[in-house]
Amino acid sequence: MIGLSDRLPDDELNEIRELLAQPGGPPDGPEPTYEDILNEFGAATRPAPRDSSAVPSAAPPKPSVPSSAVPSATPPKTSAPPPSRPSAAPPKPPTPPDKSGEFESIEFSLGPEFDEHFAPSREYRAEDGSEGAFQDEKEKRNTLKELLQKLRKREEAPPPPLAQAQPLAQAYSVNLRLRAVLAFALTCPLIAVSCCQTWGFLPGFLTYTAEGKPYMTLFFMVLLQTLVMLCGIDILGKGLSDLLRLKPGAETLAALSCFSSLLHIGSIVLRSTASEGSLFYQSVGFLPYSAVSAVSVVFALWGAGHRYAGYARTYKTAAAPEQPCDCIVSEEKLWGGMSGFSRHAAVPDDFVAQTEAPDVVSRVTRFFTPLLIVASVVLAMLAASYHKDGQYFFWAFSAFCCACVPMTTFCSYPFVFSRISARLSHMGAAIAGWMGAVETSRGIVVVLEDGDLFPSGTLALNGLKILGDHSFESVISYSASLLRASGSGLFKALEGAVREQPGYLRAVTAPEAFEGGISGSIGGNRIMIGTLNFMHSMGIQVPPELSSKSAVFTSVNHDLAGVLAISYTPSTQVKGALMLLEQQKMTNVLAVRDINITPTLLRDKYGINPDLPEFPIIEERLQLSDPRRPYHGKIAAVLARDGLCPYAEAVIGGQRLHRFTMINLCIHLCSIIAGMLVVFFFTSQARASAASSVSPGNLLLFMFVWWAVQWLISCFSHRY
Repeated sequence: MIGLSDRLPDDELNEIRELLAQPGGPPDGPEPTYEDILNEFGAATRPAPRDSSAVPSAAPPKPSVPSSAVPSATPPKTSAPPPSRPSAAPPKPPTPPDKSGEFESIEFSLGPEFDEHFAPSREYRAEDGSEGAFQDEKEKRNTLKELLQKLRKREEAPPPPLAQAQPLAQAYSVNLRLRAVLAFALTCPLIAVSCCQTWGFLPGFLTYTAEGKPYMTLFFMVLLQTLVMLCGIDILGKGLSDLLRLKPGAETLAALSCFSSLLHIGSIVLRSTASEGSLFYQSVGFLPYSAVSAVSVVFALWGAGHRYAGYARTYKTAAAPEQPCDCIVSEEKLWGGMSGFSRHAAVPDDFVAQTEAPDVVSRVTRFFTPLLIVASVVLAMLAASYHKDGQYFFWAFSAFCCACVPMTTFCSYPFVFSRISARLSHMGAAIAGWMGAVETSRGIVVVLEDGDLFPSGTLALNGLKILGDHSFESVISYSASLLRASGSGLFKALEGAVREQPGYLRAVTAPEAFEGGISGSIGGNRIMIGTLNFMHSMGIQVPPELSSKSAVFTSVNHDLAGVLAISYTPSTQVKGALMLLEQQKMTNVLAVRDINITPTLLRDKYGINPDLPEFPIIEERLQLSDPRRPYHGKIAAVLARDGLCPYAEAVIGGQRLHRFTMINLCIHLCSIIAGMLVVFFFTSQARASAASSVSPGNLLLFMFVWWAVQWLISCFSHRY
């Protein structure tokens, strides 16, 4: 067989190799040949073998067909063999489409050897081995066209998003936190200058009084605020970009707060040249809000750092290379008309996009941001109208803009997400961001399978008693083969014996599942495995001395062949997860295939109330535990480990993420409303003493109290 490299140009060779290397193509091995290509892409159009008597064996004549045109119905009579490489002469221009509409002209170039397989005849061989022929030339052309479209189609596989997103999120998180620390260090002296004017320990050039023009104080504030703004240049830039795109958000409010403070300082400088005895020099309440604006940038960096730290942990868990991850799917009306969660062996391709989808705080803030901007302008004009000549507009506008960006703005969701993602990552689970939290908040049913209740290592074969004329090897072989074919978790107890003798596993036909047992045909023998009650219902007599609750009985052709003693060792982690689900009022649905697992067994092993778990009939259990069952819900979380512990942690963690985020959102909205009302009340007063009540220090204290309440509540989000 001539290799593929001896027949095609380099560009076509690389194209076909890439297509063959995609999933579903031939396995890695020798260099692919033309038979591999035809088997993969053109099995329906393979030419039937020629009759050896009609075609001489020595160098048959090969028609020469141009590679730039479709082969005609009548093959050319030239018999010159085609060259092994394409000719260096320039190819002929493509033939224009036929105006009559009888045939459609297509252009392709796969080398003369490719034409050799199709041009001489209309015969083909189908996948089932049957031979036939094209009805006419048009059918042959259409088939070739479909084949060429499949060959030329380049499906560029997207890069693994998790593998690329995890290091980027981790690096950006570290960068944000470092800049947050630097911005905080620059903000501390700015807070001291703004809050300690009346304490008397500031240097003279930083004292904001009427004795001298406070240009040094203002210059110091502008310098520090500018440096803090440079630390958060990406956040402020995003805010301005969102404003230009008419989609303002929280970052837009932070940028507006910073620029309004600078405008306030500029208005002070302009008016101070005309009136040194202005009220600005006589009251600390008219100090610029540079410290408040700088604090908003610090908390924006701090919140973004927590957000991307949560992303990094989530992506690292979801991209665990040890084994393929499972996912938790939230489905409506999963069982009994109730929404719930089930496990599936898949990881969504858009997991990164789903995780980084905007949270509810960002969406609500984006909705209210235009209203807050308009309200700041209107309320500032209204407050300035109460003062003489309305000269305090920029001061009131800056105060309202700062009140729109409390410390709770950037910490409502990221702080909770970071803490819960850290706990879930330690447990081997990853929540799909806010979208996953929304999905988990809707479900009250959790589908549990065999591996969730008794994972690997908790099942063991304690003994095997052979009855009748059956051998040890046959009983183990029949039992292990039938248990594996049924998907029962009992197969884990026989894995050790099967691993020692690989030939024990056999093909099973017509497997059936019953309440308490399974059956199937192996090598013409009817095999049944089940509990004691199942054997009695099938008319198989079991000696009284062999009766056991956890024993599994194997019969061959209605003859009791063996008794397998199975031990179930309870897992402390599974017990804790079951208790956690019970505390959260979740309904456990036992979609188990292990014939011994019942609510009574769970009561004996884990001490749970047997009335709480739901135990469907066998048909529903098989349907819920079918790994090929299509799901119509959305991905809520990804699991990197087996067992019930990460499963329950992901469900409860997502619910708590949703609950605490909504609580923080309420606190955030209350802080904005209260701040705007308080600022309007004091800025509308004509007395200087009332205006001093909204000094930068008082406003920072007001905002810090709301953030402290939110932070204390969020600290308990990951404790459950």
